[in-house]
Amino acid sequence: MQILRLLTIALLLSGCTPAYDYAEDVDFTRFNSASLAPDSDLDSLDGARIAAAARTLLPTRGLEITSSEQASLWLHYQLKPETKLLTTMPRMLSRHGEFWDDEERVYGAVRQLKLVLWLAVPASERVIWRSKHNSAFPGEKLSGGERSRRIKQQVTELLSTYPPSK
Repeated sequence: MQILRLLTIALLLSGCTPAYDYAEDVDFTRFNSASLAPDSDLDSLDGARIAAAARTLLPTRGLEITSSEQASLWLHYQLKPETKLLTTMPRMLSRHGEFWDDEERVYGAVRQLKLVLWLAVPASERVIWRSKHNSAFPGEKLSGGERSRRIKQQVTELLSTYPPSK
C-alpha cells in the first residue's frame, strides 16, 4: 500500500512542469532582447499583470526588455478557454462482485482559462517557443494582490522552460 501511495505522489508531482514546445532548428543564443507583442492587451487588469510579470522575468531568461521595433523576439499571450472534465477516481483495488471497479466516470465539466505564452520572431511572426500552463488561470473570485501573485507565479513557471534545453 505504501508503494502505491508513493507512486501516486510521484505521478502527481510529475505533472507540475508546464507543457512547452519549440522549433528545434533555431539557435536560441542569437536572441538577446524581447518586447511584448504590439497587439498585446495592456489595458485590462490581467493583461497589465501578465505584462508586468513578463517584463520582470524575461531578463532572468537572458532577454533584455526593449521596444517592439528593436526586439529580436515578441512575447505574446492568450487566455485559452478549455473544458475540464470532472471524473471519479478509479477504484482499482476494490472488487464488486465478479468485476473490478476500475472505470473512471465523468460527472461534470468546468470551463476554465489556461495561460499560454509564445515567442515569435517579429519580421516573420514565426513562433519559435510556446508554453501552456497546466493549471487554470486565477478565477474571478481572486482579486488584487493575491490575483497578481498567482499570475506572476504562472508566468514564472511558463518562462522557466525558456530557453529550451535540447
